[in-house]
Order: sequence, then structure tokens, then C-alpha cells
Amino acid sequence: MRFAFNWISQNFLQYRVSRTEARPQKQELNGKVRFVRTEYGLNIDYWFLMKRSLVLALAVLSWGMSSAANAALVLLPSGTLSVPSASNGVSFTFTGTLTGSDQLGFSESGLACLQPGNTFCTNGAGVVVTPGSTGTGGSLANGATTFGALLLNISGVAGTVQLFPTNSANGLGSSAPPSVLFLSPASLSSLGFGTFSVSNPTLTFSVSDTFRGDNSGGFTLTQAAVTAVPEPASLALLGIGVAAFGAMRKRRKN
Repeated sequence: MRFAFNWISQNFLQYRVSRTEARPQKQELNGKVRFVRTEYGLNIDYWFLMKRSLVLALAVLSWGMSSAANAALVLLPSGTLSVPSASNGVSFTFTGTLTGSDQLGFSESGLACLQPGNTFCTNGAGVVVTPGSTGTGGSLANGATTFGALLLNISGVAGTVQLFPTNSANGLGSSAPPSVLFLSPASLSSLGFGTFSVSNPTLTFSVSDTFRGDNSGGFTLTQAAVTAVPEPASLALLGIGVAAFGAMRKRRKN
């Protein structure tokens, strides 16, 4: 990407500069005649600059629209998904090609209880909200994940990812951990899946545990609302357009 923008800047942002030089001026000093050249001046072709700036703006806008078209928000079936802690997971199929740039976003509510009598109940980050063998605000590691945490597996993609980190932001060490967590729309790559591209994959959400016979409760995932925000390409187009307009006005004044 850096190479592409360097190439564009070298080929489209070079505005036309011409040197002007006054004709030699005849001067007489102490009876001697000599010819003196004036200093060089610079003439900038602002109209040329504006035209090339607009070409660059269109190129940036085209790239931004292409990137937006290639990224999608993974939608939960019917907008919600229940993930019981007693099950091995709940799955659905994503239709089309799923890549690491596609995004996932939702709110998680409910508690997954991993011990009898509705105890050792955790939020989606695996932080204990209702104590059991571990007290409130604590957690227990389950290999690379945390017991009771919300996990995601994508068929054809290596690894299972814990979606909410077990940290203080999600209640670790707190006497009153939150029971509702929010996953702002984020790319699958940034969540830990890396770079990938798979067709019609199966997405499986589950609760991290090793024995489910005494489990109860679970999580409810609710689709995040999609809010329109200015894209970087649109902001770039606006900025370059303003600069080009300013150049045109300066050229007119000159």
C-alpha cells in the first residue's frame, strides 16, 4: 500500500514549476558597462496542480470504495444467537467468501455457570460474576483460554479464539464484574484469526470448558448496530478537493 501511494504522489502530485529569467540588463558603473542577470523566479501552474490533485482524489476514493466493498459485517442469524454453556457450541454458515478483513460486532449478555447449583458463573471474558470454587472477580485458565469465556471457531481457519480478553476492563479483579460485554465491530484478523480467505465457512460459538454435565446458563449475543461513519477515502477526497479549490482561486488572483 505504501508503494502504491508513493507511486501516485510521484506521478500525480508533481506540479509544474518553470524557471523564468529576465534578459540581461545593461548597467554602467564607474565608466564600465556590464550586463547583470536578475534572480530566478518560479511560476507554478496551479491549474495543472488542481487537475492532478483531482485525479489523485478519484484514485483514493476508488481504492476506499473497493476496500469497503470487500469488507463485510458478519451478521448473526435473526440478529441474536444463544450459546448454552451445556452444549459443545452453536453454529451457522456464512454464505460467500469470508476473509480476515470482515468484521464481527455484538453485545454479550447472560452468565455461563460451570458448577452445580448455578455457581462459578462467568461473563463472556471468563471473569467470575457468581462465585463457586473461584471468587467473584477471579478467573481460571483453561489452556490458552479462560474457563467460561466465549470462543469462536471458523471452519477452514486454524485456531479457536477467545473473543473477550480476561482483563480488568472486563471485570477481572472487580468485586462487581459486568454481566454484559460489548464487542465493537472489529476485523476477524484483529481478533486473532490472522489473514485468511475461506468460502462458505461454518462459524461455531462455544463456552470454554472441559466438562459440561453440570453446566447451566449461557450467553445471548445480539447483533451490533451498524453506524455510518466517514470513510478515510471520503475524508481524503474532501481534503484534496479543498486544496485544489484553493489552488484554483490563487491562480485566478495571479
